[in-house]
Amino acid sequence: MNLVDQLQIQYMNLTDMGFESAMALSSFHAQPFGYLNGGATIAFCEAIAGMASNRMGQGEYVGVGQTVTAQHLRPMKAEGLLKATGTLLHGGNRNHVWEIKVTDETGRLISQVTVVNALIRMAKEA
Repeated sequence: MNLVDQLQIQYMNLTDMGFESAMALSSFHAQPFGYLNGGATIAFCEAIAGMASNRMGQGEYVGVGQTVTAQHLRPMKAEGLLKATGTLLHGGNRNHVWEIKVTDETGRLISQVTVVNALIRMAKEA
């Protein structure tokens, strides 16, 4: 089982403006006091930003995490759904910059995360 499977990401859909995703929370995502672990939020955002860059690349390139910055703005218990809406701030030839708003089920902002993906061109087969 890989990290994406462990995170329990339910979906990642590309939209006209970027992407939307959700992750089902459980005790796996909690720190010792039952609140959402910031590391789980960061892993979620890096994984889904990578998925979005990969889908945009359509096999021509793969996006790999280069830089992740996060501001955790509000605590929440590790239960229910964590939702993410990503906007592509820069879609260059060498990298993608994603701004991701992470909210609880009611739409309250939990974290704001920026992910920069380096783009690695896939080798052409001869």
